[in-house]
Amino acid sequence: MKNVVLVGLGPHAKRIYVNFLKKYGLTLSLLIEVENNKNYTLEYLKENDFSKTKTYFVPSKEANFEELSLKVSKDLSDLIEKYSINYAIISTEPKAHFAYAKFFLEHDINILMDKPITLPINFNDNSIIISRVEEQYNYLCNLYKLKKDYLNFTIMCQRRFHPGYIYVRNVLKEVISKYQVPMTYIDIYHSDGMWNMPDEFFSRENHPYKYGYGKLFHSGYHFVDLLAWFLECNDCLKNETINKVKLVTSDFKPSDFFETINNEVYKNFFGRDYSNILDNKSKVENFGELDFYANLDFENNNRKITHASISMLQSGFSKRAWADLPDDTYKANGRVRHERLNIHVGPLLNIQIHSYQSHEINKTSDIKKYEVGSLEHFDIYIFRNTDLIGGKEFEKVSIKDLESKQDAYYLGNNEKAREFCFKEFINDQKGESDLLKHNKSILLLTKLLEAQNAKTTRLEFEWSKNHE
Repeated sequence: MKNVVLVGLGPHAKRIYVNFLKKYGLTLSLLIEVENNKNYTLEYLKENDFSKTKTYFVPSKEANFEELSLKVSKDLSDLIEKYSINYAIISTEPKAHFAYAKFFLEHDINILMDKPITLPINFNDNSIIISRVEEQYNYLCNLYKLKKDYLNFTIMCQRRFHPGYIYVRNVLKEVISKYQVPMTYIDIYHSDGMWNMPDEFFSRENHPYKYGYGKLFHSGYHFVDLLAWFLECNDCLKNETINKVKLVTSDFKPSDFFETINNEVYKNFFGRDYSNILDNKSKVENFGELDFYANLDFENNNRKITHASISMLQSGFSKRAWADLPDDTYKANGRVRHERLNIHVGPLLNIQIHSYQSHEINKTSDIKKYEVGSLEHFDIYIFRNTDLIGGKEFEKVSIKDLESKQDAYYLGNNEKAREFCFKEFINDQKGESDLLKHNKSILLLTKLLEAQNAKTTRLEFEWSKNHE
């Protein structure tokens, strides 16, 4: 029997994990939530045919503890034993990830956990806290390595399971390996259309800013991880192994945004006066960033091998045209995805990925499903130096050429990729997103944070191998 505990019933868990549990007929034996969400949680379970699910509510003041309290730990240990729970899905805010991951590992329970892996509390401008991200990751890895022969610990990073990204990565590995020319340039861009009204910066709990972190720890980890994952294509080079990284970062904070979108804009569009908030920018001075940018040089003995850039935006194009929040603030609040990758393998190969939405994921449209602006737009352009490496001079691959069969639970290709990850986890298969394979992603993440925190012009560090 596969008896599952779900920690956190937020918008992501409801959209993704609840659907997967139903599709695969899995038993949700236990749901853990915070006390503040008790009434809502019980009502949701009743309405969605989970009336037999046992619930446990953690005191709200303990929601972000890095260690579960003795009482909570004892209560959950008893429940785990009583209901023979052997699989855990951790879908809380990242501040609580470490406490639950540590607890479930100590109880020999398989874990599927959302990104980012951990996020220590009291995040603002504190280099000690930044170092805790890496320390907590290493702690979990060392504990997991003692048990990995019979346990599975998977991180939900769906782009590692996305057929489009897998296709591109395989083309890159083939060309780099055969011709021993490295990936020399990679540009990653993502904008997710998350426009918050000024007062929402203070109230938001899902993807918050007020705790000192922002885009980089919201969806940003996906793209830091994507960079690290694609850079592994260079590992097949015999003589140009990357051993040093130099980087510089920049960000765009709520205090900057308050200057960019002034009160007259809100009055003109929404008839709302936010002057009392916008005139007190000091209140958001230490809030997390909306946008994060980085330029990175990956070197071999002080010779540049690969230049990379990452641009991740939450201040960009949005379809939000209202001031009052809808019931669904996750996907139905104007969010649209614009995503682009541009990769060069020297003079031999250029691959571009383009994925642009023009409307929200929950709205219908007469735009064809795979065209630019549609929900599932995802095109791959491949340009080859055919006189040297053969193949087609230009090749366009659409996601419709790569996608698997749709079913009643189909929510899109990103969600289908999440399902591949979930299915691999629940079938006890170790794959591309095993905890131990995120070492370089965590290294990049912590160094980006260090540079952001120190506001340094340049940061250098050694490039290390994955955990074995």
